[in-house]
Amino acid sequence: MDEQQAQARSQAAAGMQALQRSDGNGALAAFRRAIDLGWPGADVWVASSFAHSLLGDMANRLAALEKALEVDPASVRARLHYGQALVGAGRHEDAETQFRQGLEGVSRMGIRNVEIEKLVEAARDFIGQRAEPEPHPVDDFARQHNVGSEPGDDLFRQSLDILAGRAAPYESRPTRYLYPGLPNRQFYPLEDFTWTEALAAKTPEIRAELDNLLTHQASEADRFAPYVEKTGREGPGVSHPLLDNPQWSAFYLIKQGKRMEENIALCPKTMAAIDAIGEDARPAPAPSVLFSLLKPGARIPPHHGMLNTRLICHLPIILPGQCGFRVGNETREWKEGEVFVFDDTIEHEAWNNSTGPRYILIFEHWRPELSARHRHLVSELFKLGGIAG
Repeated sequence: MDEQQAQARSQAAAGMQALQRSDGNGALAAFRRAIDLGWPGADVWVASSFAHSLLGDMANRLAALEKALEVDPASVRARLHYGQALVGAGRHEDAETQFRQGLEGVSRMGIRNVEIEKLVEAARDFIGQRAEPEPHPVDDFARQHNVGSEPGDDLFRQSLDILAGRAAPYESRPTRYLYPGLPNRQFYPLEDFTWTEALAAKTPEIRAELDNLLTHQASEADRFAPYVEKTGREGPGVSHPLLDNPQWSAFYLIKQGKRMEENIALCPKTMAAIDAIGEDARPAPAPSVLFSLLKPGARIPPHHGMLNTRLICHLPIILPGQCGFRVGNETREWKEGEVFVFDDTIEHEAWNNSTGPRYILIFEHWRPELSARHRHLVSELFKLGGIAG
C-alpha cells in the first residue's frame, strides 16, 4: 500500500470514529479527505450519507447515496440504504424500485452480514414481499391445538417459532441493575394492567395538549431536547449513535424523578392521566414521563435499558405511518389508542420511515411481579447512590 492510500485509509477510519461520536461535521470532513486521496468504492459515500443524516441534511444524504451507486451500481448495500432514504423523503414509488433492485442483488450474494439482513427485512416489509416461512412440524401442531386462539398463547407461539428456527431467543440484559428471576417477557398483555383502557380513552385530550404545544407554544416546543444527552443519566463518556442528536428528542413532564412544573402547566391533563395510575407509575429510582419525538427518516438503533425492575409504557399520540417498533423477536406497529407495555432491558429499536414526525407518550411502571416489600427494598437500595446510576 502506497503512502497516499494509507493516508486515505486513515482518513476513512477517522470518519467512522467521528460517526460513532455522532460528530457529523467531523465525519464529513474526514470522508472528503479520504475521497480526495483516492479511497475507492461506494462504502465511503454510504458512510458520508450517514453523516448527512446526523446533521439532518436529507438532500445531501440522498446525493451521497446516488454518488455511491454511480461509483458502484452493483452495491446492494448502497441501493438498500438509498431505498430507505427515499422512503424518508416521501418518494415511495422510487423507493420501491430501489428496494426491488436491491433484493434482486441480495439473491446473488453469498455471505450476508447483520446490516444487510436488517436492510433486507426493512425492504421486504416496505414492499410487502416478506417470504413465507418454510413449513415445519410445529405448524401442524399449532393448527391441531388451535394455538393463538387465546390471549395467553403468545409466549407458547413464540416458543414454537424459536423451535422452528424462525425466531431467536432474546434475554433481559439490563446495563446497570439486574433483579434475578423476573420473567423474560418482551411485551406484556394489557389485561395485566387495569389502567390501560382509561389512559387510552384520554388520547384525544392528550393529543390536544400536544397539538397546542407544537402549534401555539413555539418557544415551549423548543424544550424538546435530544433524548440521549452527555449530561444525562448515562454519565460522562457515554457512546450512542444519537448522542445529543435532535432526531430523537423529548419534552419532559417528569425528568429522572424531577417534576418539570412549567411543562406540566402546559399539559395538565396529560400529567393528570399519568397521576391517575398511582404509585405503580412511579418506580424507583428516577422515573420519567415524556413526549418522545422521532423525526422523519430517523431510526433508534438496537439497545438495552438500564434496570429490569420496571417496564416501559407507550401511548402513541401522533402517528404519520410507516413507523415500527421491535422488542426482541417481535415487531409491532403503533396504533392509535393502543398502549404498549414492554421490558426495555430486552434488545429493542424503533424507526420512522415516514415524512412526518412521530410522537409517543412514554412513562415507566413497576414490574407487577415485585411485591410491596421488594419494591421498597429496591427503592432503598437505589438511594445509596452509585448503585444503578
